[in-house]
Amino acid sequence: MDVPLRNVRVVIGSIGDDIHVVGITILGHALRNAGAEVIQLGIQTPPAEFVATAVAEDADVVMVSSSNGHAAIWCDTLRADLDAAGGEGVLLYVGGNLAVSAFTPWEGTEARFLDMGFDRAFGPATQPAEAIRVLAEDLRARDTDEFREASRA
Repeated sequence: MDVPLRNVRVVIGSIGDDIHVVGITILGHALRNAGAEVIQLGIQTPPAEFVATAVAEDADVVMVSSSNGHAAIWCDTLRADLDAAGGEGVLLYVGGNLAVSAFTPWEGTEARFLDMGFDRAFGPATQPAEAIRVLAEDLRARDTDEFREASRA
């Protein structure tokens, strides 16, 4: 069995006023099947809880989900807050319906979140396998498995 995310710690949840649990549930299962340790925060999670959990759990990545289009309201300082709390090396991803209108061009939405400091922004049609593939690539580019193992010892 291929486990591309062995020893990877992922914090995942729906941010702010978002109550959509389906996406984070499906993604959580897929991440676990890929070998990741998933710390699932659930729905309506305040940004500060993402930050505190990421730092306390020594997370490799924070994955923020939003389906109601309000993520930009809740995420504008997430990268800065994570860095200030000691999470400078933590990858920060966001995905889902990130704009209120389905007519908003994806390129603009993606650029907005990248400008906020997110490493990746995924649209609503992104399959879990794609997010896992990208995460594995980003982790390989960032450091080696030996580095992660040594940092946890």
